Amino acid sequence: LLEAANYLDRREREQEHGYASTLPMPDSRYSTKTKKEKSKRIQGNRNSHNELEKNRRAHLRSCLERLKDLVPLGADTSRHTTLGLLTKAKRFIKSLEDRDRRITSQREQLNKKHKSLRRHLENLNSSYKSALYKRRSISECSSSTISSTNSSISAGSYSISEFEDIRSFSNQSDSDDYSSIQSMTSGDSGVAISTSRLSLSEMSF
Repeated sequence: LLEAANYLDRREREQEHGYASTLPMPDSRYSTKTKKEKSKRIQGNRNSHNELEKNRRAHLRSCLERLKDLVPLGADTSRHTTLGLLTKAKRFIKSLEDRDRRITSQREQLNKKHKSLRRHLENLNSSYKSALYKRRSISECSSSTISSTNSSISAGSYSISEFEDIRSFSNQSDSDDYSSIQSMTSGDSGVAISTSRLSLSEMSF
């Protein structure tokens, strides 16, 4: 900064006197220092570039080795070039994509079929429950009807047995009355008594 200020002052004085001085020669030490710094900077950039390129190639080589393990190359894998490896990898990826599309389509069809079968199963379950309910209702009605019939038969049997007792008692009474009438006919002097009684045995049911 001091050198620059002195230079500007000198120029102003020279302009005032009507003549211009020549430009000062640059310092050789400053020029040499600048060249060294520039060369160091260039060398540093070159070293960084070489290091980056080395890392990039190492990463690319690692990726190619992994790709060889993933892509089916055949028997002789040592003779495959990088271009051939990439070409086969592209074909292999395309075949995998086609296979994925087919599997996706089949999966969608299976999902539709599963939903259809599930609805059909629900309908069958509903029909089965309805049929089972009707069968139980019919069975309950049949059981109640059979119970009522048995009760009626028991009541009818009791009435018939009671009627038989009454009938036997009536027959016995008729016999007693008939014998008494016969004795009266023979005892009285020729007087005939004719009686008739409607017994229970002569009744029609």
